[in-house]
Amino acid sequence: MVVAIHLISDKLTLPQWGTSSWLYIYVSEFLSHSLPRIAVPMFFFISGYYAFYKKDWSQRSIWTGELKKRVKTLLIPYLLWNSIYLVILLAKTQVGLRLGFGASDPFYITSFTQLLSYYWWDVIVYPLWYIRDLMVLCALGPILYQILSWTRGYILLPLLVLFLIGWECGVAGFGTVSFFCFMLGGQLGTKQIDPLEVIQRVKYLAGVIAIGTVFALPLLSGWAGYIVVHNIYILTGSASALLVMQYIGRRSPEVIQRLSDLNKYVFFIYAVHTVLLVNWARGIVFRVPFLSEDGSGAVLGYLLIGVLTLAFSFASYAIIKKIAPRTLAILSGGR
Repeated sequence: MVVAIHLISDKLTLPQWGTSSWLYIYVSEFLSHSLPRIAVPMFFFISGYYAFYKKDWSQRSIWTGELKKRVKTLLIPYLLWNSIYLVILLAKTQVGLRLGFGASDPFYITSFTQLLSYYWWDVIVYPLWYIRDLMVLCALGPILYQILSWTRGYILLPLLVLFLIGWECGVAGFGTVSFFCFMLGGQLGTKQIDPLEVIQRVKYLAGVIAIGTVFALPLLSGWAGYIVVHNIYILTGSASALLVMQYIGRRSPEVIQRLSDLNKYVFFIYAVHTVLLVNWARGIVFRVPFLSEDGSGAVLGYLLIGVLTLAFSFASYAIIKKIAPRTLAILSGGR
């Protein structure tokens, strides 16, 4: 899902009915800006649930133990991936200049503040903003635990309102989506409540709302209430996705096992796919005019970009595993 999000620009585009590009825009918006939007919020929810499940964060040993684990699984990979991409961008510019080719999109770092910004405010490997926010949440674990305890979970109500209206404080690392979803998962984890049991009570309502909103979202991007519909989909779509996985697990456990076998690739693909790979895929596909964004085969081209990006990601994983398995383990956070 995360790969699909980055196949096109972050800018929302409203399909214009009757135009030759209507189908391509609707499909690409649906697959990149609607359907997969539940992925990162679900990561935060699940992370919050397991971070607080059967753990008393008021004990210092719990907090320090969790922080030590996060250094290996989050901080080191986060620093390495951003550093690698910065080196690639700087090297690309210098090689182009030295060979006399110039650089169509030159990249320079002119100040220490700019360098720091690529690790925090404007994360250079932009999908890793999730890791940045998760590190903040884990560092604040004892405080969040106490807030949930003192308020008996009612802190989630104002957070839900802020989440639904899309309010953001504008401080890097303190996103409303990340805080709400992590705290929601944390509350259930603290109380040792199975989220699937809670969702079962509203599964049909959640499913209907999720289906209705996800298909409508590409057509609503010009509407002032878009963000509310978007976030309602995140809630109902995430709930429905969990129920679907539960259903598949009961009916076809071998499918879940196969998906579990892919877990080792998830973090690596999450980080690597934006480091040139998706651009390489675009460059290959768009060499065929028929497959370009304004070509008659634009939808096919869009899908091929996704397939190639995944193929390049798996190939990169296999190559690094063969020649530098320890490096791969570090880049993947020990996963």
